[in-house]
Amino acid sequence: MVMSWNRAAERMFGYSSEEMVGRSIRTIIPDDRQSEEDVVLSRIRAGESVTHYETIRRRKDGSPIPISLTVSPIRDDNGRVIGASKIARDVSEQARLLAIAREHAANTERLGTVGAAVASTLDRDVVVQKVTDAATEMTHAEFGAFFYNVRDSKSGDAYMLYTLSGAPKEAFASFPHPRATAVFAPTFRGERTVRLDDVTSDPAYGKNPPFNGMPPGHLPVRSYLAVPVRSAGGEVLGGLFFGHSQPGMFTELHQRLAEGIAGWASVALENSRLFVEAQEANRIKDEFLAVLSHELRTPLNAIVGYSRLLRGHLLSDEEAERGLEALERNARSLTQIVDDVLDVSRIVSGRLRLNVQPVELAIIVDNAVATVRPAADAKGVRLATIVDPRVGPVSGDPDRLQQVLWNLLSNAVKFTPKQGRVQVRLERVNSHIELIVADTGAGIRPDFLPYVFERFRQADAGTTRKTGGLGLGLAIVRHLVEMHGGTVDAASEGEGKGATFRVILPLMIVHSERFEAPREHPRTDRMTSLTALGDLGGVHVLAVDDEPDSLTMLRVVLETAGAEVTTVDDPLLAIERIEASRPHVLLLDLGMPEMDGFELIARVRASTDPKVRDLPAAALTAFARSEDRTRALRSGFEMHLAKPVDPGELVASVATLVRRGSRTE
Repeated sequence: MVMSWNRAAERMFGYSSEEMVGRSIRTIIPDDRQSEEDVVLSRIRAGESVTHYETIRRRKDGSPIPISLTVSPIRDDNGRVIGASKIARDVSEQARLLAIAREHAANTERLGTVGAAVASTLDRDVVVQKVTDAATEMTHAEFGAFFYNVRDSKSGDAYMLYTLSGAPKEAFASFPHPRATAVFAPTFRGERTVRLDDVTSDPAYGKNPPFNGMPPGHLPVRSYLAVPVRSAGGEVLGGLFFGHSQPGMFTELHQRLAEGIAGWASVALENSRLFVEAQEANRIKDEFLAVLSHELRTPLNAIVGYSRLLRGHLLSDEEAERGLEALERNARSLTQIVDDVLDVSRIVSGRLRLNVQPVELAIIVDNAVATVRPAADAKGVRLATIVDPRVGPVSGDPDRLQQVLWNLLSNAVKFTPKQGRVQVRLERVNSHIELIVADTGAGIRPDFLPYVFERFRQADAGTTRKTGGLGLGLAIVRHLVEMHGGTVDAASEGEGKGATFRVILPLMIVHSERFEAPREHPRTDRMTSLTALGDLGGVHVLAVDDEPDSLTMLRVVLETAGAEVTTVDDPLLAIERIEASRPHVLLLDLGMPEMDGFELIARVRASTDPKVRDLPAAALTAFARSEDRTRALRSGFEMHLAKPVDPGELVASVATLVRRGSRTE
């Protein structure tokens, strides 16, 4: 029974002294804690005290109040326990702070768990589900959703997916995806976080048809929290949305937690995207290597086959002539493959250079059309040109611009069937030039059109493809055009409806005088026969190469031109042979075992014998990049000849080196 009830107790529990004095203390003890009083009384009867016992008591209005209870026995003069003194301290604030600290600790642990979870997988679907589950739990939302944008890696089409937590997917299956309405727009545009105590009272709510609010059957939402998920570059990846049926449930802490998890989601989705892109790049690489193998083996098959037949004298004169043509044609095909791969290498490394000068595009068009016309005629494809007489010169590299148009034209002819038509149109439009190549051929699928200028991409890259090629030509075209300050685009209405490629180049700003570029007929698919070589009579050439076939070819060509030839297949013996034979010219391969051509020329240039040290030398090598040529010239070579070398060019180069050597003597 309560004997005394002070003013502090009145304020704490809401009962006046008149109401409590004479009543049992159990009045303020909740029903589920009545047993605590039995324990306290048993200890008091035993003469023991209860100190700072934290528990819950009940106010007059029924609300709970956390207290710290200290109970001491009251004794009479004989030491007998006759009552108890109870002191209750309100620890609501301490309990609140402790609860906050515990929640912070729990949230920190959950955030660590989320971080570990999203870092443990690169599967996008797993990542977004874990993120949504964790965010829904930490914000105490009744349900959460993550709407995110994805792009199909093959078609390029963008679309939206979503994942849910706290509610089955069936609860949203019949509803359309959220749009950039007044409520959702700040999230989907990545503008800001939106936290509303009651979304139905917000001025932006209910402004958009057809539902003007939540559609019938939607889960009830009063408290609303939405956080945009942005990439490091600022791109909006999607949004996290949370709802609760009661108003005022989301606090500033919940907002900060959701924003933190949105950051995790951004990193995880970016990692997932990079992983998918890496997988796609690896697939394209494997596909390219398979195509490259095919494109290399196809001409090699003809070369090996005809070589064996010619060597065995198994062909008639007419068949032998056709065989030689096939050898030349397939050898040039291999050379073109290597050139394309090297061009891509130069593009990737940023080492592609232009020899810029005024260029008349009309001449480029004439030359390119003349180049592909034999192939078009053989296939029965009509080739037409339309040239605007107002077209002025552009500033560029004529060889590279020729390469651009040749690639576009050869593609058009390749993909246009018999009786089809290819048109080249050159016209001036305001201050720029438009070069258009249009055909009535195979066309381009809409899903592949965005990727038509990407390296290694081919619309038909399988084993059943109808046309050859590495898928590099259009990538090279785009880069070369952009290096000239222009743009290139492609258009097609679909498969079987032809394609149109348009190159836009700026006109020269100033061109003070008219110039006439030489109208040289370009190389065609069939090379002219080699009927004679230059005269190398009296010239002694020493050639070093670890490949016997290369040495044999050099010997045959140079001896046919009248030169004396010494061949060495071991670079370690070369210096000794040079000193013994005293040649006029050196031809050295660069890639050789034990000692490469760079080290060999360094030893030659370091010789104490001036007749060895000053010998003119050419690097004859399959290392054909521009940086290989630069290194060769800096290393002491006078010339850099890339394999395969034309016999006439080889003889002319040796003659030039002989003349240079005679001038230095």
